[in-house]
Amino acid sequence: MQIVEVSVAGVRSSIMTLTRRESPLRFQVYPMVHLGEPAFYAAVAERLRRCDLVVAEGVGGVDTGEGRVVSSGYSAGKAALSALTATYRLPARSGRSGLVEQNIDYASLGVPVRYPDMTEEQFTAGWNAVPLWQRAIVAVGAPLIALDRLAFGSRRKFAESLSTDDGDWQDITADVESIDELWSLLGEQRDRLLIAELDRIHQQRHGEAITVAVVYGANHVAPTVHAMRSLYGYRVRSAEWLTIFGLDD
Repeated sequence: MQIVEVSVAGVRSSIMTLTRRESPLRFQVYPMVHLGEPAFYAAVAERLRRCDLVVAEGVGGVDTGEGRVVSSGYSAGKAALSALTATYRLPARSGRSGLVEQNIDYASLGVPVRYPDMTEEQFTAGWNAVPLWQRAIVAVGAPLIALDRLAFGSRRKFAESLSTDDGDWQDITADVESIDELWSLLGEQRDRLLIAELDRIHQQRHGEAITVAVVYGANHVAPTVHAMRSLYGYRVRSAEWLTIFGLDD
């Protein structure tokens, strides 16, 4: 299953609709990347306005119990997150490629939005567990990568690492029958948090004829789609290609 396709025509994202025979609820999955043409993010936002609920990624902030808010002050996790995101923030701000950073304003959609991603506290705890020498490499290397992309990056260069498919996930999750079995296979905490939220939505609202949008990085799509298939029988019933960006002439 191709999730993000890179071809001579450009880079495309496969917007997938997941349904099951036993209930009317459907999930609509939007594989995202950090840089794209403004038209791509506008097209995604327009589709999200027609959904009943949005589940979106976004590391950081503090969970107040009534929603996620931006935290104030300094933390090691916040500094690490800033270094990591610099690899695409700086090239986007230069404007040389015509690509922009993902800029969907979820607050303006008029649709309830849930953020099950890692809080700043969770990310900081995970970051502090990384060996010091690895953290040093990231702290030094990420800004250098950003500067290289700023100086020499082209659309073709950005596209090189974006192709994404479901790889071995179909075989890995084929025999999963419970959420506990699934947790033993998933090592990525962000995948666990996302799937736990979709599991919660299914448990609470599977009898409702609603569309739940899942707007997450492309690398999180395969484990999520196959997990929902193995746990509850949700399958990809249709897909629509959206162009993320065209390539240089």
